[in-house]
Amino acid sequence: MKKIAELRVPTNVLIHLLGWVAHYWLTASRNQTSEFEGNIYVAAASFFLLYIPLFYTVWFIVGYCAVRRAWKFCFLLLLLFYPTLVSITYLMIYKVFPLYDIVFYNSEYRLTWIDLFSTLIVEYCKLLVHVFLFRLILWGIRSIAVLKKQKNENSELKEQQLRFVLDGHFQYNVLSSVANQLALKGNWEFARSLGRLGSVQRYSYEKTHARLTMINLREEVNQVESLIDVLRLQYGNNDVVEYVKKGTVDGHKVPPVLLLSFMDNVLKYASVNDTGRSIKIKIDCQDDMFTFVAINKFENKRGFRRSSGIGLSSIQERLDLLAQQRYSLRYGARFGYFFVELTIKKSEHGSA
Repeated sequence: MKKIAELRVPTNVLIHLLGWVAHYWLTASRNQTSEFEGNIYVAAASFFLLYIPLFYTVWFIVGYCAVRRAWKFCFLLLLLFYPTLVSITYLMIYKVFPLYDIVFYNSEYRLTWIDLFSTLIVEYCKLLVHVFLFRLILWGIRSIAVLKKQKNENSELKEQQLRFVLDGHFQYNVLSSVANQLALKGNWEFARSLGRLGSVQRYSYEKTHARLTMINLREEVNQVESLIDVLRLQYGNNDVVEYVKKGTVDGHKVPPVLLLSFMDNVLKYASVNDTGRSIKIKIDCQDDMFTFVAINKFENKRGFRRSSGIGLSSIQERLDLLAQQRYSLRYGARFGYFFVELTIKKSEHGSA
């Protein structure tokens, strides 16, 4: 992921540079007329000294508001920026550039303020079109790169599954058989937990191979609760896990096996002792969003392994594709605890 981020910046810079070179050449070629006074190439370069800062000012405004989906605020800022654009343009063209013998107009014609305002309305619209068009091009290039990367990752994942993973139904049947044997011997608690673990394993296998993008949150929560039972049985203490669930899970959606990925790390790396609760799982569902929190004690030497399982960086890339701007993911270590906090908002269509 880090290498991709390092490569993306030079690519964007190269695209911007090529765009400006092409724009400069077209501007200079289009204005080579007998009515123009002075060197057209110097004048075009001076024009871009004015145009480029204005372009990236609008670029920043649009990008800042797009991330926050504040389009009304964006429209207001762009509207207020127009008088500033007129003032700066007039000052540079009629006051600053002439000091260096750089002119953009016929010396016999003087532009009035009315002409300037009307002309710059058209030029400002062109500037906005340039910004949005260029952003659209870059978005398309990034989307193609992401899709290509996702395709490669899917191929690698499929190859790993074919090479290393046993058939999910076979594993489920084995666990069910062991659970039945334990039940026959009267060990109902172990049999029930083992059966639930088998159900979680089968659920994970089926959802992974079903290629679903989003599922009902209730399905995932049921599996989380099954793993909490397994954790309590593993450590022989019901108080080892503090589980809190607020609100109703109905109406929310989540990528399949996402919460189980967090629970998998808790199962593997939680450091449990007899002093009290070492693991906390919280699911808070509201009308427009839900939050999942997992906190567990850990030892530095037992930190998350990056060589196996679904890493947190991979989870974040998956959320970028499926939840886009609707999620927030925080994780880290503090005072001997590792925490993960995921929030997913409902989409505009009414589902998380």
